[in-house]
Amino acid sequence: MVKSQEGQTMVEYILLLAVAVSIVVTFYNSQIFKKLFGEKGELAAKIRHDSEFSYRHGFTRGNSGDVSRTNRDGSIHPTYYNEKQSGSRFFSAKDHYPQ
Repeated sequence: MVKSQEGQTMVEYILLLAVAVSIVVTFYNSQIFKKLFGEKGELAAKIRHDSEFSYRHGFTRGNSGDVSRTNRDGSIHPTYYNEKQSGSRFFSAKDHYPQ
């Protein structure tokens, strides 16, 4: 029999941490993770394409109209010109800035 069990909790936490780290490393090195989140992963590519679209057009796909991805000159840009209201969506200060 062991008379002193002072270090048992510390050993249990270290073993639990080792198991958790091994599970994370196994998942990180798996093909499923690389397929979704790798350099050429499907999820990463979808996020990149959607981010590029929303940065260029000012809205996410399916919201506020639809702009072709090939429209690079900006001739059709719903966040700049609203055809329904016949005007720009930009705004400025009501009063002039002080000189």
